[in-house]
Amino acid sequence: MMKVVLTMLVLAIIAGPTVETRLAYSTEPFTSTQQIPFDAIIVYNDHLTINYPGLRYAKVTSNSMAPIITDTSTALERIPTSPDEIHTGDIISFYEPSVDGVVLHLVTEVLTKDGTTHYKTKGVANPEEDPWEVPYENVKGILVGVIK
Repeated sequence: MMKVVLTMLVLAIIAGPTVETRLAYSTEPFTSTQQIPFDAIIVYNDHLTINYPGLRYAKVTSNSMAPIITDTSTALERIPTSPDEIHTGDIISFYEPSVDGVVLHLVTEVLTKDGTTHYKTKGVANPEEDPWEVPYENVKGILVGVIK
């Protein structure tokens, strides 16, 4: 009997807290791509782990994606392996030569030019789309989470 109780206690510690659900209700249709499988995220009482290859994090230094992502946020990104993984509505980081830096913006359109994939982007807080088209080879990551 003691062995069963101890096993249950160990399983409870490993599994972490109970998962709850939340409803974000809207009547607008939207298609979303899950970037990290739910089962790859394990939340404990004092920390969390994400068991998925190719993840990295970056400090956000501007407010062009405010109010959701601000200069006090940390961006969690997954490194894409193909242009087909990036869709309209995703948020990507990319190197932009005209600003000589890595930008984090929303993909507003996916384009094919001369057989290569490009992305139109926009900062959510900006009134207009960005003046550039981002080639896939400039993409650094796909946003999978934000820590505020």
